[in-house]
Amino acid sequence: MNLYVYILLGFCGLELGETLGVYDATGRLNLSASCPDSFCSLSDRRVAYSASPALRLRELHLTNCSRQSITWLVLNLTPGLRTLVIRNCASYHISKESLRPVGNLTSLQMQRTSLGVLRDEVFTTVPRLEILELGQNIIHTVHIGAFKGLARLRLLGLQGNGIQEILSRTFDPLTELVHLDLSHNLLAHLPKDIFAKNGKIQTLLLNGNQLRTLLPDILSSLPNLHLLDLGHAGQLEILTLDIHNIQRLILEGSGLTSLVINGGLIKLQAGNNELSNLHVGNKSGVIELDLHGNLLSGNDTAGLLRGMWNLQRLDLSKNVIESLPLYGGYLEDPNAQELFLLPSLKYLNLANNRLISLPPDSPIFSARLNYLDLSHNKLLNLDVEILRGLPVLEALFIEGNRLNTFDYQVFHQQHEDLKELGLHDNAWAPGLYRKMFVYLNDRGVHLQARSQNRPGINSSQVDIDWPPTGSQPEAQKLDPPGVSGIHPYWTLKDILAFVTLLVVLLILLMNLYHILQEEGCLRRIRHWRRSHIVGGGNTLSRSSGRRLDEQDSEHSSSE
Repeated sequence: MNLYVYILLGFCGLELGETLGVYDATGRLNLSASCPDSFCSLSDRRVAYSASPALRLRELHLTNCSRQSITWLVLNLTPGLRTLVIRNCASYHISKESLRPVGNLTSLQMQRTSLGVLRDEVFTTVPRLEILELGQNIIHTVHIGAFKGLARLRLLGLQGNGIQEILSRTFDPLTELVHLDLSHNLLAHLPKDIFAKNGKIQTLLLNGNQLRTLLPDILSSLPNLHLLDLGHAGQLEILTLDIHNIQRLILEGSGLTSLVINGGLIKLQAGNNELSNLHVGNKSGVIELDLHGNLLSGNDTAGLLRGMWNLQRLDLSKNVIESLPLYGGYLEDPNAQELFLLPSLKYLNLANNRLISLPPDSPIFSARLNYLDLSHNKLLNLDVEILRGLPVLEALFIEGNRLNTFDYQVFHQQHEDLKELGLHDNAWAPGLYRKMFVYLNDRGVHLQARSQNRPGINSSQVDIDWPPTGSQPEAQKLDPPGVSGIHPYWTLKDILAFVTLLVVLLILLMNLYHILQEEGCLRRIRHWRRSHIVGGGNTLSRSSGRRLDEQDSEHSSSE
C-alpha cells in the first residue's frame, strides 16, 4: 500500500518528505495543522498563512521559494524554532527584524539564495546562534559589524561566494568559533589581526581564493588549529607560516617556490607546486609528506628528511631527484649531530624522477618499507641485493626504466610476501618478460598491467605486452620466429596437469576394454581372426595343389 502512495506522490509532482498543506476556509495555509510535529518541510506556496502558530515546531526547511511566498512572515508563527534551513529561495536580504520572532534559533542555513550583503548587527536578535551556514550565495560585501552579538557561534560557512575583502576585527565577536570556511571566494589578502580574537579555531579553510601574500604571523593566534587548507589559493610563491603543531596542512597547487614552517605538523600536502626550498621547524611529529610535482633535488630532500623519525608516508614523485641521500651526506648544517634515519617509513614514492642507480646503502630505504615505487626513472640496472634489506616489501614498481636484466627468482625468494610488481616498459632481453610473468604469476604475484595509450620503449612487443590482450591468433603473431608460445619450462602446475591427463586416459581405456568384453566384441574379434587365418590357409593349399596337378598332367601329355 505504501508503494502506491509513493508512486501517487511522484505523479503529483510532490517531493518525498515535503509536508502536505492544510488550508482553512479562506484558503490560508494553516501552519499548525500542516506542521504538527517538531520537523516540517515546505516548498514554494504563494499563499497567505493563517494566524494559528505551530508551537511544537523546532526545525523548518523552506525550499524552492520565491519572494511572493513571504518566507520571513512564516517565522512569526514559529516561536519555538531552533533550526531554520532556506535553500533555493529568492531571499535578497536578511534583517534582524525578520529574525526577531525566532530568538531561540541555534542553527541558520541559507544556501543558493540571492543574498548579497551582510549588514551590521544583522544577527543580534538571534544571540543563541551556534551554526551559521551562508555558503553558495552571492555575498560580495561583509560589514565589519555583521557578526556582532554571536558570542556562541561555533561554525561559520561563507564558502562559494564573491567576497573580495574582509576587514580587520570582523570576526572579533566570534570568540567561540571552531570552524571557519572562507573557501572559493575572491580574497586577495587578509588583515594581520583578522583572527586575533578567535583562539579556539580548529579548522580554517582558505582554499580556492586569489591570495597573493599571507603574513607569517597571521596564524600565530590560533594555538588549537588542526586543519589549514591553502590549496589553490592563488600564487603565494614564497610563504612563511608561524603555526603550532597542527594536524594537517594543505598547500596543493598554490604556486609555491619556497615554504618555511616555523612550528610542527603531522601531515603536509604540498603537491603540484614549484618548491625547491622547504623547511620544517619541528620534525618530530611529521607522519606524512606529499610533495609530488615539485622541483626538489636529492640535496633538498636529505636536509628536509633528517630528523623525521616518525615519518610513515613519503611521496616525492615528479621531482628532479638524481640521487638518493646517503648516511652522513648532503648535510645542510655541518655541525648537525642528528643521525639520518627513517625507521618508521612504510610508503615511498620516487616515480618520475631522474634516478640512474640506487646506492647500496641509503637511509631512505627503511626496513619497514612495504611500498616502493621507482617507476619512470632512468635506472640502468637494479641489484636485488640492494633490496634485501626490505623484508616486508609487498609492492614494487620499476616499470618505465631502462632495465635489461632482473634476477626475479632471487628477488622473490627474498620477498615472499610480495603481492604486486610492475615490470613493463623496460628494455628487457628477448623472452625475459614472459619468463618473469609466468614465474611470478604462478607464485601469486600480481603483475601490474601496462597503462593505456603508453608506447613501448626499445623492446619488442612480445616482451612488453605479454600476455597479449587480443585473440590467440593475434598472440601468435606477436611471437618472433623460433620462439614458441608454450611455457619455457615445466612448472609444478604443468606436471600435475600432465599426470592427471595420463590417469584419466588410462581409466578411459580400461572402461572401454571392459565394455567391449561385456558386449562380446572381443570374443567375436578373436573368432573372426582365427577363422580368417585358418580358412585362408586351407584355400591356399588347395589352390597350390590344383596348380601342381595341372602341371603334372601337362608334363605327361607332352611326353
